[in-house]
Amino acid sequence: MTDISPQTKKETSDKTKQAESLFKSFMKEQGLRCTTERIAVLRELYQSNTHLDADEIFISLKKKQVGISRATVYHTLNLLFKFNLVSKIDLGHKHAHYEKSYGATNHLHIICEKCGNIVEVSDCGVSELLEKVCRENGFELGSFTLQVFGKCVGDCVEESLKQK
Repeated sequence: MTDISPQTKKETSDKTKQAESLFKSFMKEQGLRCTTERIAVLRELYQSNTHLDADEIFISLKKKQVGISRATVYHTLNLLFKFNLVSKIDLGHKHAHYEKSYGATNHLHIICEKCGNIVEVSDCGVSELLEKVCRENGFELGSFTLQVFGKCVGDCVEESLKQK
């Protein structure tokens, strides 16, 4: 298991606080209540180093004794997505996964169709290509998420590691 450096913990904490502040502002602007349960959903995503689906968030928060319903989790995820604080991604399952997007670098996901292993790649020239494509079509590149499906070369990771 990899230890997280104090610097990384501080950066995660800072990004979480900044995302919380933005979320509260967006909610106020929309005339919506920013409850402790909604903040708990945001924190769960921002303190995670993986891609989570709504049920994983719900179960994790229940284990932490947060009084929250599945409906609140789903509604909050939709709000976080609307405010560009999370990305909704397709990892080849029959449901969406979410990851923090505020302060995150653009990246792509390479997903093995056989075992479900996921590798994130940040700097592979895709940004430059997408910037060029956007420019040529009268757009300015904002953020992006990209999923690439393939098969592991060699032995796949064990099936037990396969995500839902």
